[in-house]
Amino acid sequence: MENISNLSDLFNVLLNGMLTVFLVLFLVYFLGKALIYFFDSESTVENNDYQTNKSIEESLKEKIKDISGGNAKIINIRKLE
Repeated sequence: MENISNLSDLFNVLLNGMLTVFLVLFLVYFLGKALIYFFDSESTVENNDYQTNKSIEESLKEKIKDISGGNAKIINIRKLE
């Protein structure tokens, strides 16, 4: 009879521990998402992809022109994923 009592205590500790872990992970995940949403500077600036890519391309061309002394140019830009 005592073994059944010990077994129920063990399952009680197991379930409480699992619930605690999942609750903490839930809070960390959603609080992290909320912090990123409110404090991410990229999400508050409204730029479309075309303007962002255009400015990146222009800054790359300018930097390459400075480094090469005007002798080099960009032929193709490809995003690696």
